[in-house]
Amino acid sequence: MTNRYDIVSVILHWATALLILFAFGLGLTVDDFPKAYGPTVVNTHALIGLAVLLLTCFRLAWRLAHRAPQPASNNFAAEKVSKIVHVLLYMLMVLVPLIGLPTLFYRGKGLDLGLFAVPQILPRSPDVFHPLTEMHELGAYALILLAGGHILAAIYHQTVLRDGLILRMTFQQKREMS
Repeated sequence: MTNRYDIVSVILHWATALLILFAFGLGLTVDDFPKAYGPTVVNTHALIGLAVLLLTCFRLAWRLAHRAPQPASNNFAAEKVSKIVHVLLYMLMVLVPLIGLPTLFYRGKGLDLGLFAVPQILPRSPDVFHPLTEMHELGAYALILLAGGHILAAIYHQTVLRDGLILRMTFQQKREMS
């Protein structure tokens, strides 16, 4: 069994990570854009969130069909924490967009998918979208916080433990880890 993730898993991991960072950045800065760009920025943010949701679902399906490498550590506690963090990351990668989409619709907005548009399908309701917005934002911050911890753990493995863990999720597939 290999100690590396397959190339599809690597691509999905990095594509999802980049999309999450981009969506988070747009979410933080949406009010900084000129007012005329607001609808485009919000629509782009929603499309990226939808892409994160779809990629995450594909990642989960891929994982069911393709085994993950063996755990990087023999440390039982570290392995358990890693599994918990990964489960939470996947949950948030699904929940944050799932909360964001009804938030968009309850704000009285539709979603332009390019070839077609999903019109406003729910009545504008501040009593609904305000709490949904709060949940969406808290979920996004939790996702970024967990992802930051995930990154710090990878850096710790690379710089302190020097166990080559980070190589498991890189595009360099020629050399097998020992």
